[in-house]
Amino acid sequence: MEWYVNKGSKACFLCERTFTEEEVYLSALYDESNTFIRKDFCVECWDKKDDGDIFSYWKTKIPKKLETVQRYANIDVFYDLFNKLENENDISRVNFRYVLSLYLMRKKILKLKTSHKSNGNEYLVLHNVKEAKDTEVLKPQLSKEEVLSVTDEIGKLVNCAPQVSAGNA
Repeated sequence: MEWYVNKGSKACFLCERTFTEEEVYLSALYDESNTFIRKDFCVECWDKKDDGDIFSYWKTKIPKKLETVQRYANIDVFYDLFNKLENENDISRVNFRYVLSLYLMRKKILKLKTSHKSNGNEYLVLHNVKEAKDTEVLKPQLSKEEVLSVTDEIGKLVNCAPQVSAGNA
């Protein structure tokens, strides 16, 4: 038999005061018609609760909030890299620019205008919203592993892990 116990609440069940960071409070499981219902109480209200049908209880604490870490570099960093790689011929840099273009499309800096084939290669024609001009990007035939490799390269460059799925390649 499986039981579901709801997550802890952010406030006391009785006085409805919101718990603060690192505050200790008490949680109780009530057996109501063969269903467990969790109710959380501040220390002040613990003695005022209804003790009937308590199955179990425990003391817990609101976790300390972690400092937020910026996961992604400033969009201008990606944009600048994209522009600097425009005339590169090295295949790894061409792949790198393509993945950057996918990211910039997600961020609405670049918009797909059309695509065309030339000399057996496919090119994306992207409208550059920042500069109101069009630019072409070679669409390489990347395997899932190659997309992940390029994505990892971008992550190392900006000390984060941008999330570009291989399905977009």
